[in-house]
Order: sequence, then C-alpha cells, then structure tokens
Amino acid sequence: MKNAILRLSVKDDYSSYFDLKFTLLENSFVPKWIGRVMEAQQNQYPISEPWAMYNINDDFNGEFVKENLNRLMKEVDREHKLFDLQVEDLNDQDLLNKIHSIFEETHGGLDEWKANPIFKNKSPMFRKNLSEINQFVHACESLGGTAKIRLVWFDLPKTKVFDDDDYDLFTNKRKFGSLYTQYCDVGKNIESLAEDNDDHHHGVVPNLHYSADCVCYFHDDSDDDVIGRENVYKEYVANNKNYLSKNGYQPNDKSLTTGRIELARLDSDLSKEELLEKIKKYNHIQSFFLS
Repeated sequence: MKNAILRLSVKDDYSSYFDLKFTLLENSFVPKWIGRVMEAQQNQYPISEPWAMYNINDDFNGEFVKENLNRLMKEVDREHKLFDLQVEDLNDQDLLNKIHSIFEETHGGLDEWKANPIFKNKSPMFRKNLSEINQFVHACESLGGTAKIRLVWFDLPKTKVFDDDDYDLFTNKRKFGSLYTQYCDVGKNIESLAEDNDDHHHGVVPNLHYSADCVCYFHDDSDDDVIGRENVYKEYVANNKNYLSKNGYQPNDKSLTTGRIELARLDSDLSKEELLEKIKKYNHIQSFFLS
C-alpha cells in the first residue's frame, strides 16, 4: 500500500466527483493504521459522517449544524429522554459542554454502552444518533475554524492502543494536505480540556486508542502557533496534577502526549488556493480506499 484515495462527490450526484490522492508515509505506525482501514473495508463498514467537510463550502454552516444537533436530540429524547433542551446560540460553550457531558455519561467508554440498560430494546438508530450528537457538538466548536475533512467509522471496534513508540511520532503541528490520526476515544483529552473550560465532563480520557479514523487539514500551523498551543497544554497538566492523578495519570505519562500522528501527504499539482476552490464544489465524502 503506497497511496490513499479520498473521493469527494456531490451528495445527490455520485458521478460528479473529485479524488484527493495521498502518499502514505514510511513510519512505524502507518502499517498499524492500514490494518485498521483494511478491517473496516473488509467488514464493509460505512463512513459514518459523509457530511464531515468542515469550513470548506457553504453547506457546512451554523444553520446546518444547529438543525442537525437539535433534530438528533429530539430523536434520542423520543426513545429515552436525556437532553430535553434545544440549542439556540452555537457560541454557548457551557451548554455545548453540558450536552457533551450527557453523551459521555450515557455512552461511557468505548464499549461501556453495551452494559448500560438504557440501550436495551432501543432502535439501532438510538446509539447512532447519540454518537452523532457528540460529533455535532464538536462541529459547533469548529465553525469558522480550520478547513478539514474527517473520516470516521463508528462500527469499527476500537480495540487497538498506542504504544510508547507511537507516542514518539505525535506532533502538534498541522501541515496543509496532510492526513493524521483522529481522536477516537470517548471523553476529553488534554487538548480539549485545556481549551474549552468544561465544568461538566466526567473524567480525562487521553489519546489511548487508534482506529481507521483520520483527518485531513487544509492549514499550515506556524511554529509560534504550535509553541503557544503546547504551552497551554503544559500549563493545564501542571495546574491539574491532582485531578489527573485521581484519574490514573501522572504528568509524565506517555499517554498524555498531545497531538496526532501524520499518516500521509497530499499529492497534487494544484496550489493551495486552487485546491480549496476545487473541493468547495463537493459536499459529500463518497469513499476512501488504499492502493
């Protein structure tokens, strides 16, 4: 496997498409990630969020995010009342944190939901809707931010964990057109806790598991951006040693490493501006495959 192909299309016209081609990196983690992608494809798991093209075109906007978040909460509440609220102001971070907390408490860790009686005798859509609520909360927080495309497979069991050598490959610097690992645990890692002032969360869950899930950023971080962000993360860890200890983590634990692993780099003759102009015509993630 040397390449990854991300096919974008028009939602209602699969014949109108554009392929983003990536060259896979030759590091020690990429073969592990390839194994996860192949498992998802062999089991024919669908891409869970074919809409997840953030800040690339006009389809991803406040109304789209708010309508879907409120719709999903209503659908969940019809089967089991958990939220009983609607979002009006997408900048109400405290309310978004509360919604995330309800999801986190109900779903639990990656597979803990299986033991929660709330999920017994529910429709197959109940958990899917609950998981999408979590993602639309994060979508609220991403509005107007970095252009990116997220690829997630909710059905793929999250059974693989990073080892110490993997953490050595983590970086907080994002490069335009690079493909990176995506946080796939349930909870909040150091990055989220340091940035969103969440008083509702139930515990820290750092970057523990990896999956086929990945994200492509269309943005270059400057060195100053990275240093500033890393200082915020370090300050959070230094100021919350007791809290981290209660959750089973010490400040020097490798699992508290922040960032992501670079997996592949975009192969394109287009300039950055030309590429963004090209992909804004598409609003659907049609497929992702390795070759």
